[in-house]
Formats: sequence, C-alpha cells, structure tokens
Amino acid sequence: MKRRFLLLAGLAGGLLACPSSLLASADDSCSPAWRLDGRDLGCNSRAALAPGNDTRANLLLLIRDRAGVETAGLAYPKAEWEERGYGRTFFDWKFLTATYYPQPEEGMETPDFTGSRCVSLTGTNGTFEAALRAAKGLSDGERSGLTAARTRLAQVCREEGTLAPWPDVSSAAGQEFLAYLKAAEAFYGAKWPDATQGFAALAGARDPWIKETAIYMTGRTALNVAQDQAFDDWGGFAGKDKIDQPTVQAARKALEAYLKAWPKGRYAQSARGLVRRTMWLSGDLAGLAGEYERAAGLVDARKDAVVTLVDEVDDKYLMSEGADGTATGPLLMATHDLLAMRATGGDGAPAKPFALARLESQKAAFAGHEDLYGFLLANHAYYVAGDMKKVLALLPDDARRPSYTPLAFSRQVLRGMALAALKDPNTPGFWRELIGGSAAMHQRPLAELGLAMSLERSDKLADVFAPGSLVQDPTVREVLLGLSAGPDVLRAVARDTARSDHERDYAVFALLHKQLSRGRYAAFAADTALVRKGATTATWFYRFETQDEVPAGVFVRGKFSDGFACPAIAKTAQTLAASPNDPTARLCLGDFLRLNGFDNFTDLDTRPDPGELGGHANQFPGKPIARSAIYAAIMADRKAPAEARAYAMYRAIACYAPAGYNSCGGASADTAVRRGWYNQIKQEYPASPWAKKLRYWW
Repeated sequence: MKRRFLLLAGLAGGLLACPSSLLASADDSCSPAWRLDGRDLGCNSRAALAPGNDTRANLLLLIRDRAGVETAGLAYPKAEWEERGYGRTFFDWKFLTATYYPQPEEGMETPDFTGSRCVSLTGTNGTFEAALRAAKGLSDGERSGLTAARTRLAQVCREEGTLAPWPDVSSAAGQEFLAYLKAAEAFYGAKWPDATQGFAALAGARDPWIKETAIYMTGRTALNVAQDQAFDDWGGFAGKDKIDQPTVQAARKALEAYLKAWPKGRYAQSARGLVRRTMWLSGDLAGLAGEYERAAGLVDARKDAVVTLVDEVDDKYLMSEGADGTATGPLLMATHDLLAMRATGGDGAPAKPFALARLESQKAAFAGHEDLYGFLLANHAYYVAGDMKKVLALLPDDARRPSYTPLAFSRQVLRGMALAALKDPNTPGFWRELIGGSAAMHQRPLAELGLAMSLERSDKLADVFAPGSLVQDPTVREVLLGLSAGPDVLRAVARDTARSDHERDYAVFALLHKQLSRGRYAAFAADTALVRKGATTATWFYRFETQDEVPAGVFVRGKFSDGFACPAIAKTAQTLAASPNDPTARLCLGDFLRLNGFDNFTDLDTRPDPGELGGHANQFPGKPIARSAIYAAIMADRKAPAEARAYAMYRAIACYAPAGYNSCGGASADTAVRRGWYNQIKQEYPASPWAKKLRYWW
C-alpha cells in the first residue's frame, strides 16, 4: 500500500528513518586515530566529551552525567569485526549503546510492520480486548465478534484481498467500538477522509477508552495527512515543501489538546513525540529544542529509551540547518557548542571559528551547571584558542577521585591534554593518578592512552611494558609494540609468560618482521627461538590489528619454497648474515615474503601522525625491503649465477600479473621495461625452466 511505511514512525518518538547523521556518525570501514584529542569527527568517539565525538555520544554522556547513572555491573560487549580496531579506548555509537544497554544476542524478534504506522498494531490486541471487557452494555457475542473483526486491521496492513467480516452489533457500546474499528481500518489503509471523519465522530464517545483513543488518533491522522505527499512509495522523503503546513498545525493543536486532557494518558509518550514531529516539519527548531531539553531531563537514562531519544534529537534537531543558536537549555546547548568547535565542517572545509563572545553570552543558561560551563570554556581554550595555560586555570587538578562521572572525567582528561601540550614533566604522574579513579566503562583505557603517550614522548617507552606498569589495555600496548618498540622491549615482552599469548605473539611478530625486512639477519635467526610452539602460521594481513591470532609461527613454520630451491627462512637468514648480497639467498628471502603474504604489508611500517600513539618513538628505524628491489638488484648484477638472474627476471615480470599492477612493492617499472625483461629472459636464458614457463608479460 502506497506510503504505508514511514508515514508514522513517530509512535515511539517522532523519528524519521531517513538519516541526517552524516555529521554525527562515522564510516564503519575506517580505523580510529590513536590520540587523546578530538578536533574533528572520525571513526570513533571516546569516554571524554569532545568536539570530535559523535554528537550522540556527547549528548548521551551528558544525560547520563546529569542522571548520575553508574556503570557498575556492565561488561564490554563482543566487538564486531569492524569495531575491533577501537580496542576499549574508542567506540562507535553502536558499540557505546550496546555497552550501556546490552540486548540479548538471540531471541530478539523484529516487531511486525516495523518502520510503518502499522507497527502500532503490534502487541496491542490485549489493550483492545481489555477495553472490550471493561465496556458496559456489550453482549458476549458482540465482544467475540469485535475481537475477531480487529484482525481486519492487520489484514489491511498486509494488503490481503479477503478481509474478516464486520460483526452485527446492536448495542450503543458495540456501535462505538465498531465505528472505531472502521476508522482505524481507514487509517491503516490510508483512507484519510474516512479516518478523519470516523475519529472525529467518536470524540464524544461514552466509552472512556474509545474517547481517549479517538482524540489521540485525530491528531495522528492529521499528521499523516499533512505529510502524505512528502514520501514516495519506498519511504523516501521529498522535502518539507511537500508538507501541508496548515494541516501540520492542526495536527499539533489536536495532539496538544490530547495531552492537556490526558497528560499521563496511555498515548502521552507517543503524542509528545508526534508534537515534536510537527515542530520539525514546520521548522519550529526553537520549540523543538525546548521539547528535547525537557525530554532529556525526564528520560530514564538507565533504560534504552534514552538511545531512541538521542537518535531523534541528533537526526531532527542537532543536524538540522538553522538549529545552531536555538537551544536555551544546558544539555543541547553544550552539545551544540562542542559541535561548533570542530576544526572542519560537514563538508570538510575549515569551520568558522567559534567566537568566545558567543560562549560567554551563554553563561546565564548554565546557572547551576558551572562545571559544564567551565568545561566548555576550557574546550574553547584548547581547541579554538590554543591557550593551554587557560585550560589549566579553568580545570583544577582533581585527578585523585575514587570515581568519575562523565563530565568530571572529561574535565580531567582535557587538563591532562593541556599538560601534555605544555610538556609538563608531571604529565605521566597526572595520568597515573587519574587511572586510579577511572572505573567507568571506557574511562581507564583512555587514561592509559594518556599515560602511554606521555611516556612515549618522554622517551620512556620501556616503562609502558615494565613490571607493574599501569598501562594494561591490550590494544594500547600492541599499538606501541608494532609501531614504536625496539628489539629489547619486543624481546622482553615475547619472553614474559605473564602476558597473553596474543601480546607475546604480537611482540615477536613485530620483532622478526622488522629484523627480516630491514636486513638484521643474524638477530632474526637467533630470535626465531622466541616463537611460541603454538603460534599460528595463518597469515592474513588485512587490518592486521583486528585479528584474533597473530601469525608469529610463520617465521619458523611458514612456506619457503615452491619451485626454486630454498631452505627454511632461518637458514636463509644465516646465509644473508654472512653474505648479504648472496643472490640465491636474496631470492629465497623474496620467496618467503611472497609465499607468506608479506607483499605490501605495511601495518607495522607506516608511521602515524606525530600527534598519535606510536607517532613519536621509533626504536626500530629503517625501511622494509621490497621484493621488486631484490629482483632489480640481481637482474643488474652480471656476475650473478644464470639461474638466479633468470629467476629474478621471471619473478619481476610476475609481479605485474595479471592486471599490470606492481604487487611486489617498491617502484613500478613501465611497460617498455617489463617487455625488455621478457625479451631478455627469452634471449639470454632460453633453456631456463623459468624462461620456458613464462608465456606472457604484463
């Protein structure tokens, strides 16, 4: 039936399904930037309020802060594959809501007609039957007939051709219930004139359930009429210019009349959501802001209804053009202020600087919320003005609490960031103290990130991995192991049986990969003894940091030959340690890298931004060798054995199979050069098995 769905997704809160959260949420396929600050929207949010957080995360944290909701007894949910790179330091909206409001993994059924006005039929049979039982003047036969007739409503929603018959009723009460069912059928069938007339005629019904329901449905029907032409057959929103604005106002008036008569009525929550919808459709953003501030103050932050509300606020208000400056309450105003302090706008262009005078003009609105207001001033000082000393003046040291609310924690994290920016020598001590009280979900990992970054920048990386270190978050530790740690730290972690197998494998993998790829062959051969017996050999390097197992075993049990005669990689490394330019050994190194999937593996070799974890220290300098460089050197060496040169040419040509792109890393050769290699191997080494095997060049 045309436009049945999305014409009234508002029973639970006035939501549209068409998202405008592009400024709020993030691309599931990207990875987080491992840094404390949040200047711009990225993949991830953090437990500290920040401009770069998803606006929904900021608002939810503020609501929970005001409500004083504790996180005791909660556990981190199992991360989906695309969320594993966040560790427990960062989160996306989905992961955050799953943390605070866990849902059963199985047994959750999607309600019938989800996303359409027909969803209000789900689970309401009992309400209708209760009203029939309570009604006076109905015979048992009438009750049975009316109960059976209500199935027509679901049949209309399913677009069934044959409908249950209407019952014969003669009592006055029965006539009212029958009239209600006919009006409801018209509503679900999008026969708006019949629905409007039917519900209006029941506004004076004697039965209290009929009367309340009819008056509520009068407003609900008017709202559907108002937006009927604004949606296509698939629920796509055509824009507010397709909205019947006079009817929107009529719907709002009817719904407000219902709320005045039944402020705690059975449909009060839905009616308030629909009133908000009329405000959104009519562009009354100031009114919408007031309603959302009121709703945010009343919602039970312990229950997942708050998630629905926050999603609605984000979609219908925070992301709406013209909403900036319309909020008058502290929750929405603070959320909008943080959004306005982002360095870039939604189009990626530099954002207009957020004026301090504007923030100062809001002081009265934050009366009774001085900590929040001071935090906003400090954010302006940090993100907009770059005045770190002002941040410290606005946010006194309070790092020795036993626990922190979201706002109190956010204040201290921002102070720690300012200390770090000023290179204060007491920064590591500050983070150590803050870790002691960072007990809420996602707080301690973020504080540990602060400590880890301060130690890295103080050239005390070894302290992160020393016995008794407070940096225990597995992902924070492994980022540093992969990007910053040198041989001594990596060996120590690999030997530490108190650490997890994953961390030990990560350390030895990073150690051996960097040794082998940077020409430290003797050390590689010796350190293969550090590989655990049970370490896997299964190499799959896409998003290496998300894998359940680290393939450290590949360095002792990996593939090393598939035609060209080669020994195990440890033996090859010993040969290269004695003779680094040995052509055969270099080709065997190339085969090991090829056969085990190391081509273009750069996860542990790409330096992050200096402001990120792992972007300061680099105790394992040097660039990894590319297979293409191995082949180029041997092809250029006229003294190399004929078999080695022929195999180097064969492999160099194969680097471009099958599409003509270099899969071996390093500089690419143009087509004329590759054609020359092909001709050379055919002319100079025609008897070579590699020349005979080669039929094409790419």
